[in-house]
Amino acid sequence: MKIDKVKIKNFYCFVNAQLDLSSYDGLTLIKGVNKDSFGSNGSGKSALLEAVFFGLTGKTVRKSTEPALINNKAKKGCVVELHLDNDIVIKRSKKPTKLELFVGGVNQTKQHAAATQDYIDELLNTNYKILLSSMFFGQSNDLNFLDANSNDKRLILRNFLNLEEIFVLRDRIKAFKSEFWKDVSVQDSLIAEFQKSKTALENSLSSITVESAEYLAAYEKYLDLSLEDILENERAIEESTRKVIDIDRQIRRERLKHQKLASQDQESQCDSCGQTLPQGYWDDHISTLESITSYISELEEDKQSIFLLDPLPISSAEYSSVIELKDLLSKEKIYKEQLKECDDKISNCRNSKIESNKKYETMRFWEKAFSEQGIIKYIIRNVLSYFNDRINYYLSFLTSQGYYLEFDEELSEKILVSDQLVHYISLSGGEKRKINLSVLLALRDLLSFTDKKQLDIIFFDEVAENLDEEGIQGLHQLLNEIKKSKNVFVITHNKHLKTLLDSAARITIIKDHGSSKIIGKD
Repeated sequence: MKIDKVKIKNFYCFVNAQLDLSSYDGLTLIKGVNKDSFGSNGSGKSALLEAVFFGLTGKTVRKSTEPALINNKAKKGCVVELHLDNDIVIKRSKKPTKLELFVGGVNQTKQHAAATQDYIDELLNTNYKILLSSMFFGQSNDLNFLDANSNDKRLILRNFLNLEEIFVLRDRIKAFKSEFWKDVSVQDSLIAEFQKSKTALENSLSSITVESAEYLAAYEKYLDLSLEDILENERAIEESTRKVIDIDRQIRRERLKHQKLASQDQESQCDSCGQTLPQGYWDDHISTLESITSYISELEEDKQSIFLLDPLPISSAEYSSVIELKDLLSKEKIYKEQLKECDDKISNCRNSKIESNKKYETMRFWEKAFSEQGIIKYIIRNVLSYFNDRINYYLSFLTSQGYYLEFDEELSEKILVSDQLVHYISLSGGEKRKINLSVLLALRDLLSFTDKKQLDIIFFDEVAENLDEEGIQGLHQLLNEIKKSKNVFVITHNKHLKTLLDSAARITIIKDHGSSKIIGKD
């Protein structure tokens, strides 16, 4: 990926400037002239680097505040516009704050600046951490690998090796693990609640079982009878009894009548006139007696037919005990069904708990696997040989052959100088700068293990500070080696390095009356 052009407006000391970066190839020296202070400091050399980084990321290397990066005279209308190959244009503004993206002439700006930045990172296949660590070397870039602890070192390597997705997966795994553990706790609470309900039901069932046993022996055989049947039977018996009483009463009356008539003889006289009753009267009398006898027989037969109805073996007064038994048996059935439901719920909760616990343990395994002590450590272990080789490759340019640096699996360093073990803290400022620059360049090479694209530009800003003559000579050789594959832009106040770069292309930035302008190749 190449940066072809940068346009700058009201950014730091630049009011209106632009630079065609595509016209530079190899090694370029950025010079500065500050006519306001009669020197080179403050001319805007580093601001040019900042403009490129700001255009790509919306951030600054020096972590400047918004008021600081906006030109102090204009105080608004800060704009950086970058033109990249594949016809990508990024236009970023402050006061007003705005981010626009064009691809192939088509506006691809998203609804929010953050979404647009994500799309820019996707197009460039990089992010601001990678850009900061692989494009900008020297002052303002505070990345110091050797001063970091082991965890911070792994974090730095994680960025260079594009391991972010592993940590995204680990975060997801942690969320799943938490969810499964929460479900285990929920199931434990439910099991305890259902067990409590089960105990209460068992106690109630036990009490009912004892009580119903007392009724079963006496009334179980009457459970099929209904109260309506018993009442109907009692009404029928009562009616039958009443009928029998009525028939008995009629029989008695008829028998008395028969008895009175039968006691008369043929000599009897009329009660009214005293005359002897005629024969015809006696013929009617005998006929009446026979009729009464026949009627009594009919009444006896009717009475016998009524007694064919048998009473039920339990009365309505006793049926309240049967009702009580039925109620107890109904409750017993309900409690048993509820107990079964409790058992089913407890069983389901236990199964769910077992399943969630299995998933929780699985997530625990993968969380550890995706941790910095798992896959991350494995990956780092497998790139250490390459990493150490690249560090010592760059050290070979910057130092004599007596320097050697190696990181172990815990990312603890071993530094040898002329085969003597030394501690990093005991090194001089120049030695530390040489080693740190070698480490940073080696970290940049780790990008070859990923699909992260590298821009074709590298900026070296005052990397010669604290270097001795041998280090400056080695740095010059290193810059000439790097320029074979990258466009290298160098800012330096070191006179010896400037002399060595005398044949390099130059960009001059001149500041006059508080405003800087860019003059191309000279």
